[in-house]
Amino acid sequence: MADNFPHREAALGSRPADLLLANCRLVNVLSGRIEEGVSIAIAGNHVVGIGTEYEGAERIDLQGQYVYPGLMDAHIHLESSKLTIPECGRAMSRCGTTAVFADPHEIANVASLEGVSYQLDTASHNERLSVYFSIPSCVPAIPDPELETFASYMGPTKLRTFFNNPWFVSLGEMMNMPGAIYGDPKVLQKLTDIEARGLRADGHAPLLSGKPLNAYIYLGISSDHESTGVAEAQEKLDRGMYLMLREGSTESNLQDLLPLVNEHNSSRILLASDDLDPIDLAERGHLDHMLRICVANGVPAIRALQMATINVATYFRLSRHGAIFPGALADLVVAPDLTEFRPTAVMRSGRFVIRDGVELPAGRPLRSHLRSTMNADLPPVEALAVRAVAGRKLRCITAQPGQILTGEATVSPRLVDGWAQPDPAQDLAKICVFERHRNSGAFGVGFIQGLGLKRGAVGSSVCHDSHNIIVAGMDDESIRRAAERITAFHGGQVAVAGPAERVLPLPVAGLMSDGTFESVVLEEQALHDFCQEALGSSMKRLAAALSFMGLPVIPELKITDQGLVRVQAGRYPERVGVWVD
Repeated sequence: MADNFPHREAALGSRPADLLLANCRLVNVLSGRIEEGVSIAIAGNHVVGIGTEYEGAERIDLQGQYVYPGLMDAHIHLESSKLTIPECGRAMSRCGTTAVFADPHEIANVASLEGVSYQLDTASHNERLSVYFSIPSCVPAIPDPELETFASYMGPTKLRTFFNNPWFVSLGEMMNMPGAIYGDPKVLQKLTDIEARGLRADGHAPLLSGKPLNAYIYLGISSDHESTGVAEAQEKLDRGMYLMLREGSTESNLQDLLPLVNEHNSSRILLASDDLDPIDLAERGHLDHMLRICVANGVPAIRALQMATINVATYFRLSRHGAIFPGALADLVVAPDLTEFRPTAVMRSGRFVIRDGVELPAGRPLRSHLRSTMNADLPPVEALAVRAVAGRKLRCITAQPGQILTGEATVSPRLVDGWAQPDPAQDLAKICVFERHRNSGAFGVGFIQGLGLKRGAVGSSVCHDSHNIIVAGMDDESIRRAAERITAFHGGQVAVAGPAERVLPLPVAGLMSDGTFESVVLEEQALHDFCQEALGSSMKRLAAALSFMGLPVIPELKITDQGLVRVQAGRYPERVGVWVD
């Protein structure tokens, strides 16, 4: 008979554990208290005992430092870091993160099952970060070719291929709210299949309220990370949802929602980053940054830690994660205080990845490869011109700093020889999306306010979620050139001003670099500096903000390769014209 409990004697104390972390302050997120002066015994990958009388083959005196569980990000798209998973793991482990729950729908939208397999392969061969996946529920976000051209479609049959893989622990965010609420048979089949497997179904419900919200939750969708106001978040909590408080690079909602958190509801609140740029990872950190915000705004440290550890593990039904107890996976963090949360040591699965503040070497990562995903037929520059319509105003997207929600405005455009032109005086730029998957030549043209551009253009092959090429600029020649350079690099982010340019190549699915964390940070910083200095933009993360202007499931006005799309909560998106009737 196989022994599934090989470290029972170490747990009993009848033989030494492999490692003893002595003289620590254990942050017990199960009981909500700090245990002073205890030792943590570790054998193999697991914690086997907690007390004062254990021995270990190796003993480390922590001299009264705090030990808390490894941090867990409840919802993230790793592709948005522009890093491969091994490099992302390096960056996040420095911050005390040991596990993430990743929705791979970005790469699935570009490369279908092949893309998800690529992420799974690279995740399984990294040693710094446990990557649990959700099964991408909406590839594409809205499967309507009249709204946008998409590369991949994943229906219920394809999703079943993930069911027997233990690293897939939920259904990814259900972005197709109208399809769920109004009974699209394929959407309902996905939800039915997931419920039969006993897995969570993650939500995506910006501004959804009232009866449509009730219908959405009735279908078994149990979480949301899109709330931007306290009233919206409170209603979702009241109706039974778990609430994910989000602090990403372009979605900064944490501080606005913290007044909602109290001792009665915090067990149903989780922390998540959703989308995080490498510069922000380098400068401010990951979940440790969110913990600092929580504590600075009056949330008790243990409660904040619970939202980044045990609450996440409980939500995803992982019984040996999220806390430090006998039998738990030995994912833990050592830090000198509970205000800054800056680790001196990080352990993942019983192995130090950070020790004495130093990153330890890991095994050689898997060198997995993915085919080129750029297949664009760009139109001539003349095709981007917009002819004025007498007596009508121009409809434009309004970008909002720190949010992926947009507004809709009407303006009187600057006209030159009967053509509508970008206008720095009105902070009005032209914005275009070019189809890049099927060589169709499709493209959409519109206008946008709020990017602060004065000249040139900036573009990206990261354009959520179908990831066509999106470019905003102040003249058609610069827009066309930026799109051309993106295709030449097999994907990336590009800014051009006259003959000068800055490029962040993203050859892995047009979403990720194959470089190191440090090199990507430098390249991205150079790009952002160029956008501010050469393009005159006042927006801090221009390329990141631009990447969400093409997402036709986030209110209110977006653009795809088929043109402008109006999005309202709980309704199917609709195409609208550039000129207001």
